Amino acid sequence: MKHVDAGRRGDRRIGLTLALLASMALAGCAGPSEHTVEGTQLAPGADAHITADVDSDAATTRLAVDVVHLPPPARITAGSKHFVVWQRPSSDTPWRRIGVLAYDADDRDGRLVETTVPYASFELLITVEQQINPQSPSSAAIIGPTPVG
Repeated sequence: MKHVDAGRRGDRRIGLTLALLASMALAGCAGPSEHTVEGTQLAPGADAHITADVDSDAATTRLAVDVVHLPPPARITAGSKHFVVWQRPSSDTPWRRIGVLAYDADDRDGRLVETTVPYASFELLITVEQQINPQSPSSAAIIGPTPVG
C-alpha cells in the first residue's frame, strides 16, 4: 500500500508542477497592448490607435498604427504629402523612420500596417513631410512623441 500512496503523491506533485508552469506561461502571454494618443495642435482632432506586441526575449515590438480624423498633409504644412512614422529607443538617440501612413483622403485616416521595431520600448512620433524618405523628422508633429512598450 505504501508504494501506491507514494506513486499517487508523485503524480499529484507532477500535476501541480505542470499546472503552475502552465499558469506562468499564460501570464506571460498577455497579448498586445493598445492605447490611443490624441493629436497635437497641428491635428487636434486626430487620434492614433497604437497596437504594440512586445517580445521581451527578442527585444522587438510588432507595431500597428491607425490614425483617424487626419486633415490632408498639405493643410497642415504647405507642400507636404506624407505622414511619416518615426521611433527612437531614448531621447539621447536620433529618430529613425519606420514607415509611412497609408492615407485615405476620403475617409481622412491613415494606417501603418504591422511592422517590427527592434526595441521592446521606444518613443513614437508621426510627422508631416514633403518627401517620403526624409533623413530626420520635420517640426510638424501630429502625434507624439509618445512612449510605446
